[in-house]
Amino acid sequence: MHQILIIDDHPMVAIGIQAITKSVIENCAFTFAHTYQEGLDALSKQPFDLLILDLAIPGSRGPEMVEAYRNVQQDLKILVFSGRDELLNAPVCLQRGAHGFLHKNSSDSEAVKAITTVLENKKYVSKLVRDAMLSSLIEGKTMQADPAASLTARERRVLSLLLTGKWLKSIAEELNVKISTVGTQKNRIFKKLKVDNIVDLAKKFWQMEGSTADHL
Repeated sequence: MHQILIIDDHPMVAIGIQAITKSVIENCAFTFAHTYQEGLDALSKQPFDLLILDLAIPGSRGPEMVEAYRNVQQDLKILVFSGRDELLNAPVCLQRGAHGFLHKNSSDSEAVKAITTVLENKKYVSKLVRDAMLSSLIEGKTMQADPAASLTARERRVLSLLLTGKWLKSIAEELNVKISTVGTQKNRIFKKLKVDNIVDLAKKFWQMEGSTADHL
């Protein structure tokens, strides 16, 4: 029996991808997790044949989660199923060890193709991403990477709190660190995301993520 782990905090989305997966895989069992930590807990208890992973889950570490989950189970096949910009995120996820990236706006037939491809231990990305990657290769250019992928887990946490409108003092108290430490982390975030203020930070965040700050 194939063991499938779906990590997504939206029940209807999880049920939908479960139904599609059932149409592809006979005799399979499903385990559901809703947060990054729940995913780690599930993987520590048993091996899985396939992980279908949303990047925008509570406690998310973005594409870093791919590496973290593969560290628990080295042979795990991972299909990232996300609403984030695929041109920015698909290459990053594949570089970190994912077998495929499927955008949440994809058709059911595309989802079937993605799941089948990943289960065959092959790489899957949409035609849009394939064409972009091929074009970059031919032109000798590097595809644009998601700037948020360079943030550490703590920087993502600080970013999340900044986007809720909290002051440095409040963030320092919540994280139990010095204000100067938060200030340093904020400056690093600004530098990595190439912004000069909170307004520009918020604009860039919504452009990259397409999700809420709570899911950083």
